[in-house]
Amino acid sequence: MPTGVSLPAQPDTLGALRAMQAILLSECLVGGVSPFAALSAADASRYGVANAIFLGLPKDFKDAYLPQCCLWLPQGSEAVALEGYAGRANAEFEARVRVFVDLRTDWYAAEQQILAIRDVLWSALLRHERLGGTVATVSASEARAGRGLCYEQVAGVEYRCYEALWLVRQQWSLTGGRVV
Repeated sequence: MPTGVSLPAQPDTLGALRAMQAILLSECLVGGVSPFAALSAADASRYGVANAIFLGLPKDFKDAYLPQCCLWLPQGSEAVALEGYAGRANAEFEARVRVFVDLRTDWYAAEQQILAIRDVLWSALLRHERLGGTVATVSASEARAGRGLCYEQVAGVEYRCYEALWLVRQQWSLTGGRVV
């Protein structure tokens, strides 16, 4: 961040994840529409989104919400450091972006679906250097390859998946500097 810029007083990890979610909702489109399942009215109200792009891994995996995308922070995916005694802090976290599609009824259609989602996902991830500039703490973000095309088993059912990583760097100021 340029010098002289006032920094926020704390990190905003949830805000960064919500910015990611908003980017995927508006830009991850196949044929002009979201490839992710529409949520019921009750779940849309609960999660604050109309389509199945969740923050965190869902506790209760619902097949009705396939395809779906999950943005989550795995254990050990963050680092925090203090710069000098001026009270400037930095943090990095690596969010996993995992897409699930159902391959049980038609594996060939699922394969086409996951590839179409993968292609629009990369375009959305790579366009946003600072998550669209909507989160004051975010100084940089970058998309990286994760596991790529893979299979994931949930409750004994195997799903076709795609996984990418979204690295985010945050910077903030500790009010009053560091106390020694």
